[in-house]
Parts: sequence; structure tokens; C-alpha cells
Amino acid sequence: MDWNDWQSILRWRAVEEGDADGALLNEERRREATARTRAGMTADEVKTNPLGPREAAFLLRRARWLEEEVIGCNGSLVRIMERLTTIAGRRSWIALGWLAAAAAGYVLAGLGQQAEFNLLALPLVGLLLWNAVVMLWALLLELRQSQDSPMLTWLAQRVSSAEPDRPLAEAGEPLTGISVDQRFALLAQTPAMERWQRRFRAWLHVAAALMALGSIVGLYARGWSHEYRAVWESTILSVEKAQLFLGTLFRPASALLGVEIPLHELRDMHRTGGVAQQPSPALTWLHLYAGSLLVLVVLPRLALAGFTVWRTHAVLAGQMRRLGWQSYLVRTLRAVEGGQETVTVLVHGGHGTPAHQEVWARGVRERFGQMIQPEFGVIPHGEEDDFTASWKPPQPRVALVFNLATTPEAEVQRRLVLEIYRALQSAQRGAELLVLLDATSIGNRWSPEKWAGREKLWTDLLAGIGVQILIAAQRSRS
Repeated sequence: MDWNDWQSILRWRAVEEGDADGALLNEERRREATARTRAGMTADEVKTNPLGPREAAFLLRRARWLEEEVIGCNGSLVRIMERLTTIAGRRSWIALGWLAAAAAGYVLAGLGQQAEFNLLALPLVGLLLWNAVVMLWALLLELRQSQDSPMLTWLAQRVSSAEPDRPLAEAGEPLTGISVDQRFALLAQTPAMERWQRRFRAWLHVAAALMALGSIVGLYARGWSHEYRAVWESTILSVEKAQLFLGTLFRPASALLGVEIPLHELRDMHRTGGVAQQPSPALTWLHLYAGSLLVLVVLPRLALAGFTVWRTHAVLAGQMRRLGWQSYLVRTLRAVEGGQETVTVLVHGGHGTPAHQEVWARGVRERFGQMIQPEFGVIPHGEEDDFTASWKPPQPRVALVFNLATTPEAEVQRRLVLEIYRALQSAQRGAELLVLLDATSIGNRWSPEKWAGREKLWTDLLAGIGVQILIAAQRSRS
């Protein structure tokens, strides 16, 4: 999948997680999209995190179905979808930058003064050496796992179409009380910024290749209308060292073009006191310089640009697959699972009010499927042993409800869970027991620390039995 596919998936995830009440996309349409595109996938099959290929294909099919069937019928949703964008480069800046690079290369290809081509002129030699250093650094940089350059982040906000005030954050489990825009930013902003930075470096590699091509064009354009003679002069290099340096520099171009390097001419081409004994015709050296720019700059830079783009796709795919998809996928698939199956819900202590039963039913459906029909029963306090002695499990799936505020005891709650679980395993093949800890009576009265402590107490008490534990609480209306 490409970046546009991932953005489409992230937009719909942001809508569903930021629109808990279904004002933009109702539950019926969400279930229809899942039912029509899941291709037999079930929530129990979602075992992998990061995202597997089958799960990714399902999410893409579902996003495309929603775009075709839903988005055109809802004006508010259309406007929100148009607003959910990430950082993106402007094509006009890209074109102007590449033209400027080619023009700069043309200017840098000055062949010297008074119709003489100085082989050691700094613009050309410096361009080759600078590219060698930068390409080595760029290759090492691309092999890093992730990128976070404050300078490139600042530049991205200036030359792209992104909104600079969006927060950068890790995307994990869905947060409550945030808007669709905020959820999309949490999911997409960080990978989008890294994608932009990597693609910007690929853009720079192409710009460097165009600069070298501009220099090649400049060499031949000037050579077309002027007869240049090749000379060299240096304070540092002797004739022997100049032969070694230029022979090494031009060897790849010589092999590619089949042009022999006339190193024997260098002694007479040496300009001292402003005069060269016998300047050489410049055409051979011009070919060697142009070939060196092609072999040592243009081709490696284009190869680096391609490698950078390939790495961008690979790194981005890895980041996208690690965006906490498992819980989202399970919730999405559970919404269409269950059919008319019945799940027995055993409440320890009493039936509870209709509001309590609604909370418990939602917890059961989140685990076993939204189409499940809960069937409530009661285990009275003090009669646990009598109940388990005579109880026969009517279905393979059972939920057992306890009050989270109750301090659990091994001889009561753990023993009850263990007996129910054993009865299920002996009577039903593939039986499952879900323990629901009812937190409706707690509301907002407990601190997060006290809440976590009590949850840990229950978890430790029931450890090793093999049951799943869920917290059942009323949805926040804030």
C-alpha cells in the first residue's frame, strides 16, 4: 500500500475513534462496511501486532467501501475528510528548486580565464569531492531506523502545506475526549513528518544530480563556441602528484567512455609564472570531466534518491503497521459477530438495574460480538457452593460479573471463578469464560491510583486460571 492508502485508512479510523456517539458515521454504517469487506475474517484471528498483510488488506477494502458508499452522502463528513491532511510538499517549490540547481551547475562549470581550461579549477574538483563526502553521509543516514531533524522539521513547516501548530505525538490506544482532527493528528502527523524529511533528502539527491548535469551542459556549451586549451597549475601538487591525482580521479570515466587519460601531457601543460609550455587541446579533458560528473555524481545521486524513496516506503509501512491496530480491528470485527448466539451472564450478588445490565451487555458484546444476546442469571451471596454444585453450562461462552469495588477473596471470588471455569471446560468444547468487573458504582469517585490498585488486586487474585478480565463502566458523557 502507498501513503495515500494509509491516509485513507487513518482518516476513517480517526472518524470512528473521535466520533464515539456516531454523529458523523453511525453504528449501522460502520457494521455494514465491516460485514461487506471482512471476507470471513474474525476478531479471534487478529493475533498480530504489528498489523499483518490480511488485516491491512481488510482495512484498505473497508476504507474504499466507505469512501464509495458513505462519504458522498454526508456533507459534514466530506468537509471533515477534506480537512484531515498531513504535511505535503508543494510541486512548484520542487520544480523551482530543481531548475535553480541545474542553473547553478551551469554557472559553476566556468572553464577558466582567457580560453584556458584549468584542470584543477576549484568549482569542478570541489563539486566532485563535496558530492563524495555528502553521499557517504547520506547513505549512513538512510540506514538509520528513524529520523527526527529539528532543522528539517522547521523547514517542512515553511515550505509545505502542513498546519504548523498540530502536535507531534505517539499514537497508541484511542484517547477519550478528543476530536476527529486531534485523533488524526496523533495517528498521522509523526509518520507524515518523517516521510516528508526522507523524501526531501531524495529531492536533494535529484537536485545534486541536476546540478552536475548543468555543469556537464555548461562544459560543452562553452566548448562549442570557444576553443579552450587545457592547463593546470598548483602550489601544492608537483607534476608526479598531479598525474597520480588526475589519473585516479578520471579512471572511472576513462573506463566508461573508453577515453585514454593523456597523463603524459601534464608536464608540458603545467602553467608556471603564468605561462604553460604547451597547453593541450581541451576536448579529451572535457570528456573526462563530463564523464566523471556522470559516473561519480549523477548516477550515484539518482541511485541514492531511489534508495531513499524505497527506504521511505519500507520505514513508513513499518510505522503504519505498529499504530496500535489490534484493539481497533477487534472492536470493528466484533461489531458484526455473534449472530443470534446467546451468552450466559452470571451476576454475583444480584440482577442489578437496567442501566447496570446495559453496561454488562456492552462489555459482553465487545468481547464476543455486537450481535450477541446476553442472558442474565444470578449467583446469590453465600450460595456460591450450592450454585456451582448444580449448575450446568447452557452455552460455551459465559460471563461472570463481579463488583470492582469489592475486595476479592481467594476463598470466595477465586474459588467461584475456578469452579465455573472447570464446569465449562468439562461440559463444552472450546468454552470461554469472561470476568467482567463492574465499575458503574464507582463513577468518578476514585482516583486513578486507587482504581489501578483495585484492578491489580483482582488481576493478581485470578492469575493462572486462564480467563479474560474486562472492566465494565458507563461511557463518559463529557
